[in-house]
Amino acid sequence: MRRRLTKWFIPLVLGLILIGPHPYLELSDFHRQEQIGVVPIRIQDYFQIEWIHSVERTPWRETYRVVGFSGMELAETSFRSFGAGVPANFQDQQGVQVSVRDGWITVSGLQEKRDQVLYLITRDDYLLQVGEQTWRLSDLLPLGTSLELSVGWYPWWYRFASGLDEKGVAKY
Repeated sequence: MRRRLTKWFIPLVLGLILIGPHPYLELSDFHRQEQIGVVPIRIQDYFQIEWIHSVERTPWRETYRVVGFSGMELAETSFRSFGAGVPANFQDQQGVQVSVRDGWITVSGLQEKRDQVLYLITRDDYLLQVGEQTWRLSDLLPLGTSLELSVGWYPWWYRFASGLDEKGVAKY
């Protein structure tokens, strides 16, 4: 009996892993509540959004980390200059470090949990980087779109149905 159970248990577990849900970074139009596309991502992976700050006219970058089954967290934020809307008071937060590297002021150790984040894509300078791939967001959606980013769980093959290709074109 035990041998029979073992014979079926391992293939069953492997099958569930292969066909079971996997994490994806979801890109959605917040106002229309329509999915733009998904990007495969793993637990503990990082992704970044970069743009030019509308007042300071300097680059800004936010780095998020996928955390377990609960979504994502803002891991760090980097910018070239302090000014309007730039966070400046971190001494009350444990584990937060401020450093300057290659001209970037980087605030790390934030660990701010997020279910989703929203960006209003108003110019063509917004970039999304996941792993080795980078997409110019204005190539994916019209300017003025409220982009919602979240982590969803789908079957492994979902990337072929709703993924973004290497050129940044949504496959709808």
